[in-house]
Amino acid sequence: MSITNLHHKRDRPSRLEDFLRAGRVLESVMFDLDGTLIDSVPTYFRIAEAMLREVGLPPAPREAVAAMLKEGLSGFHHLIPDEMRDRKGELIKACMRAGKKISARMYPDAVTLVPGVQALFECLSEAGIRIGLVTSSHAAFIERKLLPLKEARIDRMIHAVVLLDDTEERKPSPEPVSTCVRRLGAAADRSLFVGDADVDMEAGRRAGTFTVGVLTGVDDYHTLSLNLPDLIVPSVRELIPLFPTP
Repeated sequence: MSITNLHHKRDRPSRLEDFLRAGRVLESVMFDLDGTLIDSVPTYFRIAEAMLREVGLPPAPREAVAAMLKEGLSGFHHLIPDEMRDRKGELIKACMRAGKKISARMYPDAVTLVPGVQALFECLSEAGIRIGLVTSSHAAFIERKLLPLKEARIDRMIHAVVLLDDTEERKPSPEPVSTCVRRLGAAADRSLFVGDADVDMEAGRRAGTFTVGVLTGVDDYHTLSLNLPDLIVPSVRELIPLFPTP
């Protein structure tokens, strides 16, 4: 099996490459959702821009919006300028109201599967590898976010889903990933977690899984590399050669 086409900048094979080249088999592969399986991050940036404009707040730096996206609803404080911190509670509530209305209008028709997701899921299923989802999405929004997977009829291939509501701690804590590993009935050291953010890489590493960063979401190569993932690839499409079908 050749994996030389993977976007990887180390001098020697990673742990994951060594594991697979030795003929060993993963028991589970888990994924973050936004920016990893669904191409939602550009839409979220547009929603944040429209939301701030409606509330009367100045545009937020990209890194502030990215920090908000990583934390979910509890991350709105990143969008409040320092000089307006005395009104933080009021402004966060206003942002949440505006964001709910704007996202209902902008989100549904704008978000699609990242290319390669369907083929990768099919490869994993044929190989008998259990698929999990670890997302910072709330239960109230997960049906809408899973719609691209349902339309491709691959949502049924997912064996376990861990939402923000399911654990006391969120990524970068290892708890969400460890919870998913347990629900999948897999061993952490024979599992892989794939995500687009530094918090995904840290969570997977601390949970004892292999980790792969993808460049289809909020963080760039440098930011992902700080948590020493086993691989960084342009998108999940580049993972398909790891799981050749019989």
